[in-house]
Amino acid sequence: MLLHSPGYQSDRTYNTLVIEELASWGYVVAAVDHPHDSGEVEFPDGRVAVNRPDDASDEARAAAVALRADDLRFVLDQLTLLERGGNPDAEGRPLPRGLRGTLDLTRVGAFGHSRGGAASASVMYLDTRVRAGIDLDGALYGPVIEHGLDRPFLLMDTAVHDGLNKDGSWQPFWAHLSDWHRCLRLADANHNCFTDIVAIAPQIPEAVRNTLQIGTIPADRAVAAVRATVRAFFDLQLRDRRDTRHLLQGAAPRYPEIEYIAG
Repeated sequence: MLLHSPGYQSDRTYNTLVIEELASWGYVVAAVDHPHDSGEVEFPDGRVAVNRPDDASDEARAAAVALRADDLRFVLDQLTLLERGGNPDAEGRPLPRGLRGTLDLTRVGAFGHSRGGAASASVMYLDTRVRAGIDLDGALYGPVIEHGLDRPFLLMDTAVHDGLNKDGSWQPFWAHLSDWHRCLRLADANHNCFTDIVAIAPQIPEAVRNTLQIGTIPADRAVAAVRATVRAFFDLQLRDRRDTRHLLQGAAPRYPEIEYIAG
């Protein structure tokens, strides 16, 4: 069971290419929109919560990440209710038969891009039900920076970000990780190469495409590398599939775009 949190002002659909890959290998992925932080969220009664830009201070961003972590914990609580045969539907509509007992909530992971990656780290800090997590190129916020984690965590960045050298939140967080941890890099990439934007970009006029933070990596290679890395990590940490370890060491001939940085 995996929880997914998108980047700031982004919707849960922005990582569909990764989510569908995980689903095709048997993972159940709950992708979460965050009211007033994602682009827009429609509630069952028709209300629409649009994004409220924060003031860009570390305090505001930390508060936003804390709210996202609470959202993820709420979703996990509702999935637990569903797993036990309850009905968390806001309108009480009948659910499909056979859902009870189908979710493995003993093996829960969380991942996200940008602010969603920060939320994945924060929810792991707050909730031990989440056993493994991934931050795709996101700065971190909140107490997890100074306290770290005692469960597996993967950081993945770009040369533009260079998290362990240039991001003041990654350095102390890295120093306080006590379980399996690794930092990998997507070569020739920029921030949005971890999202579906990189796949859509080739269809967009060049003048606009140059503003999308996608780097020079070919779109198909970016998508394949990110898909493979996310799945390899969760296969190893949640399914104990040790045959995937070489990819997480930056040593997979099929994915030369994945570079080993540390860990």
